[in-house]
Amino acid sequence: MRLTSIRLNKKGFTLIEVMIALFILVIIGTATSKAVIDAARLKENLKDETEFSSEFRTSITLIERDLNQVFNPRWFLSPDAKALDPYAQPVVQPENAPHVMSATEVNNKLRGAAYQATEYWGPVFDVSGIRPSRFKGDDHSMSFVSASHVRIYQQKKESIYSKIKYDLIKQVPSSNLNKEQNEKNSGLSSLIKTENTRAFDLDEPKEGPYLQYFTVLNQIKSIKFKYYKAGEKNPATSWDSEAADTKGIFPEMVEIELSLQALNGRTLDGKLLFKLEAPNEVLPSTY
Repeated sequence: MRLTSIRLNKKGFTLIEVMIALFILVIIGTATSKAVIDAARLKENLKDETEFSSEFRTSITLIERDLNQVFNPRWFLSPDAKALDPYAQPVVQPENAPHVMSATEVNNKLRGAAYQATEYWGPVFDVSGIRPSRFKGDDHSMSFVSASHVRIYQQKKESIYSKIKYDLIKQVPSSNLNKEQNEKNSGLSSLIKTENTRAFDLDEPKEGPYLQYFTVLNQIKSIKFKYYKAGEKNPATSWDSEAADTKGIFPEMVEIELSLQALNGRTLDGKLLFKLEAPNEVLPSTY
């Protein structure tokens, strides 16, 4: 028997083919890793922008709620209520008529404070002792009494009424940012809300368990408050319901024009209008 030797042809990859394959794999890997990194960065940016937008909406809702619930006890007086006149002559009353206090008696009972205005309250309006609440505002702050306080604990002795003040202060450095970032934000401001749940106290304590501070907005480049009077097109830059030209009158609307330092160096500019529900001696529908 004759044996024939068979030689198998085992041809492999050349060096050039291997290098080309490796080069293609490197390109694919680089493109894939870049896509993954870009997707992660985009996700982080979207998360930051969503949080920024959510915080902004929450802050605006808080301001809107406080302004919508601006409170004035004069709403509950009868339409024929007469203002207390400190210079009025004593009225001679019939013998059997119920005694009505004079202006002098009211002032004496209130220890001489009947005709004194405070930051949140005006002078006593009539013999019932009711004071009208006071609305004060300028281009960077405003204060008023609001029925917007939420009582969290049922047993806590609190009222829905509170003194509210919005004020602009210099933004403090954040521990979550590095030195360079804090220096970059050094020119920015914060909008602070002060809430005092002892709404009917005439004194203004500096601290206490019923006095709370909230940071409403950060990253503020500029902000301006403006106030609209009924029937007038142009807003005023200040307001005081105890001033001669706006005595007993609240603004119909408050405008807030602001500019915020948004993410990635961008700027968010906006102009917001808040309508007070019942500012001028009109009983609100919510009561």
